[in-house]
Amino acid sequence: MTEGKKENRAGVIVLGIVYGVAVLSLILNRVFHIRGETTLAAAEALTFSIFIVAVSIGAVGTGLLMLVYIAQIRANNMSLLEDFRRLISGQKNTEAILTQISESLLLSDAIKSVAFRENDKSVLMEAIKQDIQRGMWESAELLLGELERRFGRRQESMQLRDQLSHSRNVSLQEKLEGGIKNIKSLWMIHRYEEAQKEVDKLLQLYPNNEEVQKCKGQTEQRREEQKRRLMERWDAAVKNNDVEQGVEILKLLDDYLTSEEAAVLEESARGIFRAKLHNMGVQFSLFVTEKKWSQALKVGNQIVTEFPNSQMAQEVREKIDILKQRAQHLSSGQSE
Repeated sequence: MTEGKKENRAGVIVLGIVYGVAVLSLILNRVFHIRGETTLAAAEALTFSIFIVAVSIGAVGTGLLMLVYIAQIRANNMSLLEDFRRLISGQKNTEAILTQISESLLLSDAIKSVAFRENDKSVLMEAIKQDIQRGMWESAELLLGELERRFGRRQESMQLRDQLSHSRNVSLQEKLEGGIKNIKSLWMIHRYEEAQKEVDKLLQLYPNNEEVQKCKGQTEQRREEQKRRLMERWDAAVKNNDVEQGVEILKLLDDYLTSEEAAVLEESARGIFRAKLHNMGVQFSLFVTEKKWSQALKVGNQIVTEFPNSQMAQEVREKIDILKQRAQHLSSGQSE
């Protein structure tokens, strides 16, 4: 094929040269004819003869070259036809091979399905056991259904369901006991609002549980009992004129009293606070008289903080800067 192309290219080049000679001889012939000189008559005849010969050779060469091209085209068509036939034959062979491979793969999948059936079952059962250990009950239930559907292992499935039910009951019991224990701890430290929230959660999760039902209503009952004890201590503090104890109890009672109950205690509470303010004022005066500036400053700050609107607090504010200076001088070892 390559040699034929080279021969064709050479033929075209030769024809180009021949036609070039014909054109050149024709041009020279016309030049000699135009000049019309007698001495150029022979040259004119020679160039015309060369033109005729070159054209004749070119015509013959062109015809031969065309015949060669036609033969090559025919040969190429035959070669293409033969290649096409081989391609069709190869396609049929390829289809047969692919069909054989496909059948082999299908057979391989079936064999693998049988061969690995036991392994798949073991992996699935292990996954179920892990979900049970982690408390993932819904996931374990789904996998148990898959175990029955794919492998038909009802016996193993029933055993795992019993294990699942037991583990779930144990977990729920532990959560229940932990919740009740937490509620009782909150009762002990008198955090009744938080305790009631925990009771409500357990009632929602375990509405029919006997232990949870026992907790119902106990929070308010315990709160009322604690309130009653505080009121008894308050009455005792007022009766004994125990100012410090009365103030502390009154702070605790603030979380238990309604607005009406607070109004009832208002007068006795004023008396307690007046007594406390009076006692603090006496302590402040004694410390100032004894030039115990640090103690006086401490009591003075307490008066200003706890009774900011009192006349005594106003008097302390007027002296607070002097007390600070004297307390600093005393701490640095300087005398009055």
